[in-house]
Amino acid sequence: MFTEIVLLGAALAAPADSTPPKTLAAHRLAPGEAAPVLDGRLDDAAWARAAAATGFVQVQPRAGEPATERTEARVVYDDGAVYVAMRAYDPAPDSIAAQLGRRDASRIYSDWMHVLLDSYHDRRSAYRFSVTPRGVKQDAFHFNDGNEDTGWDAVWDVATRMDSAGWTAEFRIPLSQLRFKPRAGEQSWGVQFGREVARREERTVWAPMPPSEPGFASRFGTLTGLAGLRSPRRLELLPYTVASVTREPGAAADPFYSATAPYASMGADLKYGLAGGLTLTATINPDFGQVEADPSEVNLSAFESFFSEKRPFFVEGGDIFQFGVGLGDDNSESLFYSRRIGRQPQRGLSTSEARPYVDAPQQTTILGAAKLTGKVAGWSVGVLDAVTAQERTRYLDAATGRVESVVSEPMANYAMARVRRDLRQGRSAVGAVLTATHRFLDDDPALLVLPSSSVAGGVDLRHRFGAGDAWEVSGYALGSTVRGDTLAIRRLQRQPQRYYQRPDAGHLDFVADATSLTGSAASLHLGKIGGQRYRGGVLALYRSPGFEVNELGYLREADKVEAAAYGRWFQFQPKGAVRRADLGWNLYSGWTTGGERTFTGANLNGSINFTSLWGGYAGVERSMGGLGPRSLRGGPALRTPGGWGGWTGLWSDSRKRVSGGMNANWGVDDQTDGYRLRAGPYVNVRSSSRLSLSLSPSLSRSRSATQYVGTRRDAAADDSRYLF
Repeated sequence: MFTEIVLLGAALAAPADSTPPKTLAAHRLAPGEAAPVLDGRLDDAAWARAAAATGFVQVQPRAGEPATERTEARVVYDDGAVYVAMRAYDPAPDSIAAQLGRRDASRIYSDWMHVLLDSYHDRRSAYRFSVTPRGVKQDAFHFNDGNEDTGWDAVWDVATRMDSAGWTAEFRIPLSQLRFKPRAGEQSWGVQFGREVARREERTVWAPMPPSEPGFASRFGTLTGLAGLRSPRRLELLPYTVASVTREPGAAADPFYSATAPYASMGADLKYGLAGGLTLTATINPDFGQVEADPSEVNLSAFESFFSEKRPFFVEGGDIFQFGVGLGDDNSESLFYSRRIGRQPQRGLSTSEARPYVDAPQQTTILGAAKLTGKVAGWSVGVLDAVTAQERTRYLDAATGRVESVVSEPMANYAMARVRRDLRQGRSAVGAVLTATHRFLDDDPALLVLPSSSVAGGVDLRHRFGAGDAWEVSGYALGSTVRGDTLAIRRLQRQPQRYYQRPDAGHLDFVADATSLTGSAASLHLGKIGGQRYRGGVLALYRSPGFEVNELGYLREADKVEAAAYGRWFQFQPKGAVRRADLGWNLYSGWTTGGERTFTGANLNGSINFTSLWGGYAGVERSMGGLGPRSLRGGPALRTPGGWGGWTGLWSDSRKRVSGGMNANWGVDDQTDGYRLRAGPYVNVRSSSRLSLSLSPSLSRSRSATQYVGTRRDAAADDSRYLF
């Protein structure tokens, strides 16, 4: 939420005069001086001794102009915690928005106050602590000078209070929840304070975010006066036990059925702060039974579905392990996909007359996992290792009447290491990454279809340059090697990522006796990411046919070359009835590494927000079609039709008790009767500060003339028949 606020502000028109960096002195509590009591009253003596951060400026709607209402912030600290007091003055306290919500709620109608601390002072990362007048808490970790990890959850306290002058918030942030460099002398941190006034749709910050310059944490002010900070002993041990009973109907003849099935387990999570700014996190026999279930979906494509990670061990502090390999807005393909660890066993066993009943595990047991994260000598470091158990599937042998079992997933070890060095005060960076998987196959013939080992790794860079660092070049170069029995490598060659068996692909060579698969990938982006009105850039991507990272990553397609260009015009300063608007274009095309053109297209899109806080968006796209090398699941490339498509939507003023809007998208194919349509309205009713209702029905219809159904061998023909 707050990331979106400030990044939007970074696109607004710049004030004429550049503002010097802001500085705030923190007050250290003297021995015997009482720490503030968290009650929201701000009447503690310590607050009177602390300097006040004032002079907040707007991010929205009028960037750079003074905030319409006064806000103050103060910081004090001791050996155990940082305390922050914020006072939000408001001449109409009865109009303060304060809707209730659960922790980390982002879509509630409420005012907010934010505290952001760049405790490493690397101008790239920050910890955010946010609260509403009702005490709804939200926290997040910001990294790469703009990205946000809302899965980060810290242990901290805050008290709020509404009074005749507005509302207040009193934070206590333990030093154990922050990462910094302990030192005997004085040090400085980056700091930012923010405020949102919901009824005005106004967002303000203490340290201005120059709209003509990109960045997030790099635009913070400086918190000085931090002396004698020592890293506290950070030891957190969380043991757990879980027990459950499942009752469900079943067949009496099923030997694996129990009308009442008990379950019990135990384990522990550990977090320990090491010297030098590193943190060790470990989990033993974790239980993820209470994690939110994945949404159901119908997948008619050749590729596996992608689901986001929700397990706390992998979500928290996961920013250092993120290494996307997609192009543009595609953020699913990645070198590290933590859902591989603990996945559903890959060797399936279906019921049949010979085995009428099967008991298959739904996930692989994680025996233990550990990760080491932090910053050492200017290097961001992340190392992760996990071991999963061998899993067996039980079945009833109809011939003997006995229960037998087979190995459905071998014991395996997964590892990843990532390092990144920030240069030029975070304006440039270089890094390296390595992932590895090893399976203990134990010479089981049935498991030889799985690779025995895989390794992938490479380097990446990012460099900002030009006036105001408005330009950026970034890219990566990667390589991969997978080893295994000939059965495993044949299986990889036939998978949808590459389809080496295609009869019309002269650049692909299926090798039946290969015991390894090797490939490479690279990407380059040059773009104008700053500026008052215009931004744009060009992108390019290359993946060889043998590039394979799915043992620990997520990759939908290898054997591809892509190029794209984009541009966007902004008008964010209010002008007449328009509060802000933007208009953009995209051009893109793709090929296989053999030169087959797979797609070419262009689109034009834009959005507008009026001063009434109504708004909308729309876009239109033209696709020229191409060849679909994966459409026939290993058969010859299929000529795919071009077509027209579009999308549109509108929304009403969300400040009203009843608000809503609609979204729709459509498409029609050339030369076929294929089409797609999806539309749906939505309504939000906020009956009180404690209750809100949402309704969002939708209608979807589609028809594809090129949807693959199956392949049939024809005895009267030399080739196969492909069914649509």
